[in-house]
Amino acid sequence: MRTYELAIVADPRLSDEEFVTLVDEYKQLITSRGGEVVREESWGKKKLAYPIRNLSEGRYAFLYLQMAPATAALIPEVELRLGQNDRVLRFLTVRTDLDLQRAAGRAKPGQPVRTIHSEPEPVAEPAAAEEE
Repeated sequence: MRTYELAIVADPRLSDEEFVTLVDEYKQLITSRGGEVVREESWGKKKLAYPIRNLSEGRYAFLYLQMAPATAALIPEVELRLGQNDRVLRFLTVRTDLDLQRAAGRAKPGQPVRTIHSEPEPVAEPAAAEEE
Protein backbone atom coordinates (compact mmCIF):
# COMPACT_ATOMS: atom_id res chain seq x y z
CA MET A 1 0.00 0.00 0.00
CA ARG A 2 1.14 3.51 -0.77
CA THR A 3 0.56 6.28 1.73
CA TYR A 4 0.03 9.94 0.90
CA GLU A 5 -0.54 13.17 2.78
CA LEU A 6 -2.81 15.69 1.09
CA ALA A 7 -2.75 19.26 2.41
CA ILE A 8 -5.52 21.63 1.34
CA VAL A 9 -5.59 25.39 2.00
CA ALA A 10 -9.06 26.75 1.30
CA ASP A 11 -10.62 30.20 1.16
CA PRO A 12 -11.06 31.52 4.73
CA ARG A 13 -14.39 33.12 3.80
CA LEU A 14 -16.02 29.67 3.59
CA SER A 15 -18.41 28.84 6.41
CA ASP A 16 -17.71 25.78 8.55
CA GLU A 17 -20.37 23.80 6.67
CA GLU A 18 -18.98 24.80 3.26
CA PHE A 19 -15.46 23.84 4.33
CA VAL A 20 -16.61 20.43 5.60
CA THR A 21 -18.53 19.90 2.34
CA LEU A 22 -15.43 20.82 0.32
CA VAL A 23 -13.23 18.33 2.18
CA ASP A 24 -15.93 15.63 2.07
CA GLU A 25 -16.16 16.07 -1.70
CA TYR A 26 -12.53 14.99 -2.10
CA LYS A 27 -12.79 12.26 0.54
CA GLN A 28 -15.73 10.77 -1.37
CA LEU A 29 -13.82 10.94 -4.66
CA ILE A 30 -10.87 9.10 -3.11
CA THR A 31 -12.93 6.39 -1.40
CA SER A 32 -15.16 5.82 -4.44
CA ARG A 33 -12.09 4.92 -6.51
CA GLY A 34 -10.60 2.43 -4.05
CA GLY A 35 -8.51 4.73 -1.86
CA GLU A 36 -8.84 4.94 1.90
CA VAL A 37 -8.79 8.06 4.07
CA VAL A 38 -6.92 6.86 7.15
CA ARG A 39 -7.01 10.11 9.09
CA GLU A 40 -8.29 13.65 8.68
CA GLU A 41 -7.12 16.80 10.46
CA SER A 42 -8.67 20.23 10.31
CA TRP A 43 -6.49 23.05 11.58
CA GLY A 44 -9.07 25.78 11.04
CA LYS A 45 -8.04 29.29 10.00
CA LYS A 46 -4.32 30.06 10.04
CA LYS A 47 -2.30 33.04 8.88
CA LEU A 48 -0.60 32.53 5.52
CA ALA A 49 3.12 33.19 5.08
CA TYR A 50 2.32 35.50 2.15
CA PRO A 51 -0.92 36.79 0.62
CA ILE A 52 -2.69 34.54 -1.88
CA ARG A 53 -5.41 36.23 -3.95
CA ASN A 54 -5.22 39.18 -1.54
CA LEU A 55 -6.09 36.90 1.39
CA SER A 56 -3.90 36.71 4.47
CA GLU A 57 -5.56 33.63 6.04
CA GLY A 58 -6.55 30.16 4.88
CA ARG A 59 -8.48 27.17 6.19
CA TYR A 60 -6.22 24.14 6.51
CA ALA A 61 -7.17 20.47 6.14
CA PHE A 62 -4.93 17.42 5.97
CA LEU A 63 -5.99 14.03 4.62
CA TYR A 64 -3.83 10.96 5.18
CA LEU A 65 -4.49 8.42 2.43
CA GLN A 66 -3.66 4.81 1.62
CA MET A 67 -4.15 3.19 -1.74
CA ALA A 68 -2.89 0.29 -3.77
CA PRO A 69 -0.39 1.05 -6.55
CA ALA A 70 -3.10 0.32 -9.13
CA THR A 71 -5.35 3.06 -7.74
CA ALA A 72 -2.51 5.57 -7.23
CA ALA A 73 -3.31 6.99 -10.67
CA LEU A 74 -6.18 8.72 -8.88
CA ILE A 75 -3.77 11.28 -7.35
CA PRO A 76 -3.33 13.34 -10.56
CA GLU A 77 -7.11 13.46 -10.98
CA VAL A 78 -7.60 14.71 -7.42
CA GLU A 79 -4.88 17.33 -7.96
CA LEU A 80 -6.50 18.44 -11.22
CA ARG A 81 -9.86 18.93 -9.51
CA LEU A 82 -8.23 20.78 -6.61
CA GLY A 83 -6.47 23.10 -9.05
CA GLN A 84 -9.71 23.87 -10.86
CA ASN A 85 -11.65 24.64 -7.68
CA ASP A 86 -11.82 28.38 -6.95
CA ARG A 87 -12.41 27.72 -3.25
CA VAL A 88 -8.98 26.04 -2.92
CA LEU A 89 -6.04 28.44 -2.56
CA ARG A 90 -3.23 25.86 -2.49
CA PHE A 91 -2.75 22.10 -2.16
CA LEU A 92 0.13 19.67 -1.86
CA THR A 93 0.26 15.89 -2.14
CA VAL A 94 3.26 14.05 -0.72
CA ARG A 95 3.93 10.34 -0.95
CA THR A 96 5.11 9.47 2.55
CA ASP A 97 5.91 5.75 2.29
CA LEU A 98 8.92 6.44 0.06
CA ASP A 99 10.60 8.44 2.81
CA LEU A 100 10.10 5.59 5.25
CA GLN A 101 11.48 3.04 2.78
CA ARG A 102 14.52 5.17 2.02
CA ALA A 103 15.22 5.71 5.70
CA ALA A 104 14.88 1.99 6.40
CA GLY A 105 17.21 1.16 3.51
CA ARG A 106 19.96 3.43 4.81
CA ALA A 107 19.91 2.06 8.34
CA LYS A 108 22.26 -0.85 8.90
CA PRO A 109 21.36 -3.61 11.34
CA GLY A 110 22.86 -2.94 14.75
CA GLN A 111 23.69 0.66 13.91
CA PRO A 112 21.89 3.30 15.98
CA VAL A 113 19.56 5.58 14.08
CA ARG A 114 20.48 9.26 14.24
CA THR A 115 17.83 11.30 16.00
CA ILE A 116 16.98 14.87 15.17
CA HIS A 117 15.70 15.91 18.59
CA SER A 118 18.21 14.64 21.10
CA GLU A 119 19.07 15.72 24.59
CA PRO A 120 21.73 18.42 24.64
CA GLU A 121 25.08 17.31 25.97
CA PRO A 122 26.05 18.82 29.31
CA VAL A 123 28.52 21.66 28.98
CA ALA A 124 31.50 21.67 31.33
CA GLU A 125 31.65 24.79 33.41
CA PRO A 126 34.75 26.93 32.91
CA ALA A 127 37.39 26.56 35.59
CA ALA A 128 37.37 29.38 38.11
CA ALA A 129 40.37 31.69 37.88
CA GLU A 130 42.68 31.37 40.85
CA GLU A 131 42.99 34.51 42.90
CA GLU A 132 46.44 35.68 43.89
